[in-house]
This record gives sequence, C-alpha cells and structure tokens, in this order.
Amino acid sequence: MYISIIILSILVITLLAIVGLFVYEPSPGDGFAFSSFAKTIQLSDGRTLGYLDIGDPKGSPLFYFHGGPGSRLEGLLFDKLNQKLGIRMIAPDRPGFGLSDFQKNRTYLDWPKDVCQLADQIGIDRFAVLGWSSGGPHAAAVAHGIPHRLAVVAIVAGEGPITRDDFPQSVLTSATFSGSRVNKLFIWSANNGPWLMRIFFTLARILIFKNPVGFGGGSFGSDMSAKDKQLFARHEFIASMVEALRQGAEGWTREYTIERLDWSFKLEDINAPTVLVFHGAEDKGIHPGIAEYVSMRIPSCNEPTIYEGEGHSVVYYRYEEIIQAMLKAWE
Repeated sequence: MYISIIILSILVITLLAIVGLFVYEPSPGDGFAFSSFAKTIQLSDGRTLGYLDIGDPKGSPLFYFHGGPGSRLEGLLFDKLNQKLGIRMIAPDRPGFGLSDFQKNRTYLDWPKDVCQLADQIGIDRFAVLGWSSGGPHAAAVAHGIPHRLAVVAIVAGEGPITRDDFPQSVLTSATFSGSRVNKLFIWSANNGPWLMRIFFTLARILIFKNPVGFGGGSFGSDMSAKDKQLFARHEFIASMVEALRQGAEGWTREYTIERLDWSFKLEDINAPTVLVFHGAEDKGIHPGIAEYVSMRIPSCNEPTIYEGEGHSVVYYRYEEIIQAMLKAWE
C-alpha cells in the first residue's frame, strides 16, 4: 500500500514538473533580447517566414541556411565580408525558429518550396545556396528540389543521412558529437519518441536564456577548438541562438528529428549544377568523415575541401575562401 502511494506520488511530481517545464516562459538574460531586425513574407499555406536581406544589395544572391539552433541573425556574422565580396545574402529562419512559423510534420523536401516562394517574392530567379551544420542537409534538399534555380551549392560542416545502410560506422563510434551518447539518445528519440528530445530542448532553452554567454561558450564541450570557442562566444552568434528559440523548442525538436530519420530524398538523385563540400579536420561536432561520405554520393560534387586546423566554426574562419570557390564555380 505504502509503496503504491510512493510510486504514485513520484509519478504525480514528475508529471507536474514536466507540465511546469512547458508552461514556464523564460526571458533571455545577460542583456539579450528577441530581435525585430527582419523582413517577413506570407507563404501560400498562410505561414509567416522571417528573413534578412543584407550585404551588397546589387551583389550575387546567396541564400544562407543557418545552423541549429540558429536563426537569420547568423547572417550578420558575414555582413562586412559580403559587402567586400559583392554578395547579397538572404538568410531565412527555418520553420519554428526566429520569426518563421512552425510547420507540423515538415520534412526536408518542404524547405525547397519555402525557399522558392521567398525567392519569387523578392524577385530573385537564380541564386547560390550555402548551408552550415544543420543547414547543410537543407542545402542538399534545395539542390534536390529546385536545381533549375541554383547557380552553385555549398555544404559546410553539414550533417549526413545517418540511417543509410552504408553510412560509415566510424562516424557513429567517434569521439565527436556524431558518436556521442547524447546523439545516440537523439537518434533513439527521433525514431521512438520525439517527446524526449522536446523535453531535453525545452530544458536547454531555459538554461540558454538564463545564461546565454555561458551556454554559447560551452556549446560543444571542453574539447572544442579555441577557434570554435571564439566564434560561439561572439555576441552575434549568441544573439542568433537566443532568437532561434523565441517560439519555444518545437522547431529545434523537429529539426533534430528529421535529421536523424530516413531522409526524404537521396543524395544520389541531386541534379544541381555544382555542389561544393567544405569541412574542418578538427570538427568535434560533426565528424569530417561525413563530408567524404556526402561528396562521394552527389553526382555533381568532387572531393570535399577539408581545412586543417579548423573545427565546426570553419564557415566563419574560411568564409572568404568558401565564397571565392563558389563564385568561381558559379554557373
């Protein structure tokens, strides 16, 4: 009898704690706040999509797909270089991040449709795409879905389709985040119970808002490179992460779920003009072996460019070289 009462009490307390976790609405600390710096459009299904249109207004149009959790504000990291290099950067928030409405049950193949509508509404016919980290699979999805609109595609430190039978097991047993127990828990959650990831990310959101600077500096653990620490501690990067979570953790949960399920397209079916893959050899977040795997399977892709001495922040420290390579390959 007493054991039953104790078990019931524990269950009730646990349930109340979980409910409280979702009801509690934190505000960003350390002087950070949600940003109104954006433009918005309405998509055909009624959703709002937020984006930045920055850099050289007369430059070559480049759509930048942020990491996860990230937002359009990530694009501000490259603003000065974009003006120097003649790049007009369009940086949209993906569904559930920043100012873009959440899209229930979205897959990777929903993203090209959003990108197409954005490009149409701002009057851009052909453009380049650069996706970093979780933005990498979205760049690949756009290359698959709307190749006729693309001049060149760059995947930088991007994730790969981990459920594929031929995916390298060395990646999933490595010392990077790709092989970590946390990522394996995410893989299990994506396939069996996304609610577990949502609880995890809801708690993470509270911790991020409580101490944005501390969380940003510790994003990938103590073994990340000095360059990674410098980028993740930058105000622009932290502000982007805070802005990403303004709606809650639902967008983050869906993004990490589809990343770990069977992808809704095959890399082998991509028919974009040119796809370039870049990665840091010292990436402690996403194993560089994924870059090798992805590049071998995309028909219009040659060997990846692996930068020695660079980590997950390779997109920031090698941005000018990446853009120069994209401009050279522009078709």
